[in-house]
Amino acid sequence: MATPIASLYLISVGALAMSAFHAGLLARNSSYERACWTFAVICLTFAGFQYANVLQLLAPGLAQAISAHKWANFFSLLLVPQIWYLVAALDKRKLAFRLAYGVACISALLVVDNLVSPFGYRFAALASDAPVQLAWGEPAFLLSGTTTPAYAVNRLLTVGAAVFGVVFCVRARRQRARFSNRLVWVSMALITVTTALGGATDTGLLRLPYVSGFGFLFLAASYLLLVRRETTQRLTEKIRISAALQREVESHRLSSRRFEHALTNDALTRLPNRAGALEKLRAMFLWSESSLTRMGVLLLDLDRLAIINGTRGHEAGNQVLVEVAQRLRAHCGRRRLVARLGSARFVVGIAGHKTWAGIEREVEGVLAAIKPPITIEGTELNMTFSAGVALYPDHALSAEDLLASAGLALHEARDAGPGNLRIFHPTLQQSLSERIGLENELNEALENGQFFLHYQPQVCAVTERVLGVEALIRWQHPALGVIMPDKFIPLAEESGAIAAIGSWVIDSACQQLADWRAMGFDDFRVAVNLSAQQLLLSDLDETVQQALERAGLRGEDLELEITESVLMQDPQRSIERLESLRSLGVRLSIDDFGTGYSSLGYLKMLPVHSFKLDRSFVRDIGQSEKDLEICATAVGLARNLGLEIVAEGVEDSVQAAQLRRLGCDLLQGYYFARPLAGYAVRAYLLDRNEMTIVGAA
Repeated sequence: MATPIASLYLISVGALAMSAFHAGLLARNSSYERACWTFAVICLTFAGFQYANVLQLLAPGLAQAISAHKWANFFSLLLVPQIWYLVAALDKRKLAFRLAYGVACISALLVVDNLVSPFGYRFAALASDAPVQLAWGEPAFLLSGTTTPAYAVNRLLTVGAAVFGVVFCVRARRQRARFSNRLVWVSMALITVTTALGGATDTGLLRLPYVSGFGFLFLAASYLLLVRRETTQRLTEKIRISAALQREVESHRLSSRRFEHALTNDALTRLPNRAGALEKLRAMFLWSESSLTRMGVLLLDLDRLAIINGTRGHEAGNQVLVEVAQRLRAHCGRRRLVARLGSARFVVGIAGHKTWAGIEREVEGVLAAIKPPITIEGTELNMTFSAGVALYPDHALSAEDLLASAGLALHEARDAGPGNLRIFHPTLQQSLSERIGLENELNEALENGQFFLHYQPQVCAVTERVLGVEALIRWQHPALGVIMPDKFIPLAEESGAIAAIGSWVIDSACQQLADWRAMGFDDFRVAVNLSAQQLLLSDLDETVQQALERAGLRGEDLELEITESVLMQDPQRSIERLESLRSLGVRLSIDDFGTGYSSLGYLKMLPVHSFKLDRSFVRDIGQSEKDLEICATAVGLARNLGLEIVAEGVEDSVQAAQLRRLGCDLLQGYYFARPLAGYAVRAYLLDRNEMTIVGAA
């Protein structure tokens, strides 16, 4: 029959079973997984213990009560090692686990004893064989009697488990761990009291059912509450960490994108760099292959950017590069590849044409788009571009080879001078190999004394008396023989050797003039060409002054020739540099006059002494009315500006006579003399002076 006490026990059985289920769920997300599973087993064991108590209390006879009592004993014996193991799982020390395993072995022996003993392991003899009346008047089978040694052992193990638990809780409280909560202490005290009441019932001191299961039910609620709170905190922390990791992953992804963009794009112009250009060229190459169309690569190199950087600063040079990039992008749009390969070099990819003529038109359009002067800080800079073109499938069968072929064509264009365009041809590969070989040998040529100077006379147009000589450098290569300056000066500028070579030329020319002066030839000067890179040298003034001092010459004994196209790229800065040189007393001349992009407004402000009329106009002066008119205009301009004018490239008497009629001051060319070695100049001067004297007589 159902009684109030039996109902309470059955309710506790359900509550303990639910606690076991709940502990199992928490085990999956708790950092105390082993402890939670152990606690779940303890809850089920206590549920079995409570149910056995119900069977004992409601047993119809003594035999049934003893059988139910043995089951209650069995579950109580299982609880002791389980509690030891629970504390060990929370403590996580090896010694705690060893103690738990030892207690389990002893409990196993007690279980066997409980099975074979007639009244279970607790009693050697029973005090009564009939139900008793509980304090509140309810009848129930409560067994009591003489206890056994096995019972004492189990009680000792139970006390040990309680002490073990208390020690753990004290240590946890000192470490401020999660299981130092007051609820745990109250639960431990309640279990201790209910267990003591069970001992009093066994000895007959009290007539009370075993209530330790109810005490544990309170501990179960407390433990699950703490574990749930710990699990909730852990899940919250896990969610926080997961969100932080997600943000970190997203940040890393963005950083990777920025890094990849930086790897394939130029920071200054925002154009693709070499890596980005190759990627896009490969895509264009595949498209051209599939569509059976031609593809062209136009490689552009901004001439004399180093001069802008050296005279106006790198910020001005950067502005020039940005302006060029914007012009290319505006002209080509998204349908064409535009990239910066580094320094002053740009590449334009052209695709979708069936014939070379279509690519040629686009190349001309690109060059026209970047040709207008560039205004930097209120100054117009006339920039020129060297360009190389290569085509698929004519010149290469891969994107990399196509770009390399365009680079070879660009090298040839630069060798030809600023503003030239060249198309790739197979012989360029061999030419480049020779060029690289010369670059390597050029660095040692000055140390090995392989350079020497020749001098070409400049004669008065009226008297044909020698008034000056132009120093022309030559390279005596040990294997290739004499190499002319147009072959190695560009290499020297690119490799940085031009500074040392230029200083040597100025010093050697001054020393040679001093030697001639010592021989009695004191009425002419020496002219030296300055390269574009030499104008960038901050110590150029000092180099010139020291060379004059060492040779014992005056400033007017030396003339420096600067190419017109170099001066016109940045006229204002050029004026400043020329004025600095002129302050030394040296003469200044504009070389190759008429071949650049001269501005008359700047020409009249240049602090120079003379113009040098380019040989390209002199060559056809006898056959071309246009060239004759150009020469006449140049001479008239020089006269109006109060400057001396020198005509170079004079090769016959007709040219000399016409230039003389036009009013040229000095004439220079093969008609008068080829470039001569230093020792040959003395004999030439003697012969020339004698001819002049005879002619005058």
